[in-house]
Formats: sequence, structure tokens, C-alpha cells
Amino acid sequence: MRFLNQLVGALVEAWGEVRVQKARVVLSLVGVVAAVAAMSTVIALGDLIVQSNTEMMESWSGRSVTLTLMPQKVQTDQDGSGVEVFNSSGGGTAMSTVTGDGQADGQADGQADGEGTAGDTGWTSESTGIAEDPVGAAMVTVADRFSIPYWSRGEYGNLQLAEMNEVMNRGTFHGMPVAPPEYGFQEPQVQAVDPAYATIFRLETEQGRWLRSGDVNQRVTPVVINAALWEYFGSPDIRDPLVLSTTGTGTQQLRVVGVLRSTGAWESPVLYLPYDSWQIMKPTDDQGMGSASMYVWAGEDQADEARTTLPAALSAVLGEGWQVDAMGGEDFDSGQETLGTIRTVIMAIGAIVILLGALGLLNVAIVTVHQRIREIGIRRAMGASATRVFFAVFLESVVATFVAGVIGVGLAIVILRLIPLEGMGIYLQERPPFPTSAAVAGVGIATAVGALCGIIPALAAIRVRPIDAIRY
Repeated sequence: MRFLNQLVGALVEAWGEVRVQKARVVLSLVGVVAAVAAMSTVIALGDLIVQSNTEMMESWSGRSVTLTLMPQKVQTDQDGSGVEVFNSSGGGTAMSTVTGDGQADGQADGQADGEGTAGDTGWTSESTGIAEDPVGAAMVTVADRFSIPYWSRGEYGNLQLAEMNEVMNRGTFHGMPVAPPEYGFQEPQVQAVDPAYATIFRLETEQGRWLRSGDVNQRVTPVVINAALWEYFGSPDIRDPLVLSTTGTGTQQLRVVGVLRSTGAWESPVLYLPYDSWQIMKPTDDQGMGSASMYVWAGEDQADEARTTLPAALSAVLGEGWQVDAMGGEDFDSGQETLGTIRTVIMAIGAIVILLGALGLLNVAIVTVHQRIREIGIRRAMGASATRVFFAVFLESVVATFVAGVIGVGLAIVILRLIPLEGMGIYLQERPPFPTSAAVAGVGIATAVGALCGIIPALAAIRVRPIDAIRY
């Protein structure tokens, strides 16, 4: 307790002395403040760049660790050789009925005709409105069996939109003129997914909401579009009902309920809709751009087990003749290692610059000690220990550089808030607060340099004797 009282007393005394010499201290610490601000800003920008790269990678391959399960139907020729054929969702040997909320009430029945027949139930998709999707149903069964919190089915496809034809041919959207994109139009890609897909692939809406489990039961199918497709239509306010229409046979209406945040200037137009809705409404001649896949966010601690267990379980549910491969989950370099090296170099350079700036404070401290010889001598004569005098002078530099570090970090925070990150190619879902590591590095290095600069005047102060006060 006594040591704590002495430390607090020394800090208060040091702060009081800094206030007395504030003009000299402020002038000597201008370089320290500038160096801390520059160093903290660069370190913080590096952290934001790494986070932006991580989010971009996760938007492509899913969060770490996300596994992609891809079912394949193995057909056997007459000579016994196996030929692998990617299964397109909607046809297969396993038979399950998928309800409107994506739940399966049946499992594989081991048929080998690949026609997706209704089995012994007598139900058909034409009579019930429920799509025969054995592959998707098997994925639901596996997800329920293992109680997977974050998983999604996924299938690519194409839809012809009447509004896209209007925009491309007439330059209008619902009769309102729209500006063509800088790099020309692209046909939107359809991605049929489940609600958890947004969590797994870091999708965030700029307007409206994401897909929900009950959307498949809506008469007008809710869809979410990304910013690129939204800009094609002139960026209308979706709070007014924004309805799109498909062309061809079996015209469908789609209501836009959400718009995703932009991920960059080269973003391609994408339309997301519920997986089960897609099975019902997709064109009969649509072969898909890929087979149905299952995305599972397994987590790093369960990745190895999930990579072997889930494919085997899905293959067993689908039945004989099916093979399931698992991909993904590999570590990817988002720049952490490179940033660590750059951060070390920046800190080293920043420490040198701060040290040069603190030399002015060192000069001020040495001059101040010579001016306070009588004061220090009288304190020694009154019984002040050498340790107390040492810390009183030493902490003056520490307190001054600590305050300078705090001011420098404050300036860095302001600078980072004013910098247009999007203009620098740094896209973030949510702009995070100022990185703690950058603030700690700036204040810590400034304080450490102040401690080094405070040793010399402190050693000079403890050499002052009471007789020096009389001679001064």
C-alpha cells in the first residue's frame, strides 16, 4: 500500500511539473504526436485491409471452416466400369418429400431409375405443388440428424426476367429511364439457397431483409438481389413493392425483399431465392450451372471429423450408387503473416521517429533538472530518498510521452474516420472501430521512448546533494 501511495504521489507530482513546463513540453512533443499518429494510422489501415481480404475470401468460400458436400451419381456400364455423373437436383434414386419449410418426411428408397418417381405414395409434384427433390431432402435429413446450426443447400440456375429485357433493349425499368452500367450488362445468375447461406457467406443487406424459412410458402416468391442487379434497375426504393416477372412458359412473379451490400466494382448481378421455391419454379429445360451442393459451417475444431462423417452420412441417406465428396475448409492466407512482418517494420521505424522526437523532451528535462537543483537539494535535506527523487523526475518524461501518445492515437482515429476506405478498394460489411492493437502500439511505444529519455535526467537528479542547493 505504501508503494502504491508513493507511485501515485510521484505521478501527481510529475503531472504538475509537466503542467508548469507545458510550453516547453508541448513544443518538444509535437514530433512525438505526429509520429504516433502516422504509425497508428498505418497499422490500423493494415488491419482493415486484412479484414477486408478475409471477408472477401469468406464471401467466396464461406467462413472458416466451411465444407461443400457434392453428391455424385455413379452409373455402371455393362462391362462393370463406373462412370461418375454429377447429379442435378430434382432427379435421383432417393425419394423424399420436401415440405414448404424445407423439411424432409422421408428418406432414400434405393430406386435406380433416376426418374424421381413418387414411389408408393401416389403423390406427384404436379398434383401437390411440392417438388420432388431427393437430393435436397437427403441434405435436410443429414442436417437434422447431426443438429447442424449453420448449413444451406445451394444450386445455380438461370431465369429470364422481363425487366432485364426491358432494361437492356429499351433503357427503362418499369417505364423509368435508367443509366446503363459502365462495363455493360450481364445476365443475372440465380442462386437457390437456404436462409443460413447469408451467415455462412457473410451476406448483409443494405436495404430490406434476407430470406426466411417461411418465404417458400408465399404466393409471390420473395427474392434478394445484390447491389449490381439493383443498380441495373436504377436503384429503386424496395419499400414500394418491387415485383419482377419471369418470361417463357409458367410465368412467375418475384418480389424483391432485400438488396445486398456491394462487394466491389466488379460485382456480377445475382438473384437469390429460396431453394425449395426454385425446385418448383425452375424451367424444365434448365440443366443448372451446377448440381445441388450442401454448405456446412463446421468450425475449426470439428473440421476433420465433419470432413469424413458428413459425406458418409449423406451418401448413406441417398442410397446405393451415390458418392459424396467434401471440399473446402483449407486454410487460406488473408495477409495475416505478411501484415505481421509489415507491422514489425512499421513499429521499428515509428519507434526511431518517436525517439528522435523525444530527444527534444530529453533536452527540456535536463535543463529543468539544472533549474531545480535548489528544490531537489532542499527535498534531499528534508529527508526525501533518492528513489523518490528519481521517480519524480523519471515519471515526468513518461507522463508527457504517454499524453502525447494518447493525443497521437486520437488524431489517428480522426484521420481513419475521414479516409474514404471504399475509394482505396477496402470494402467492409461493417466499418469496425479503431483497432485496439494500433492504439496500444502507439501509446506503448511512445511511453517506452519517454521512459528511456527520462532515465538520464533522473540519474542526474539523484546526484544532487543538499550542499548543492546552498551553492546554487
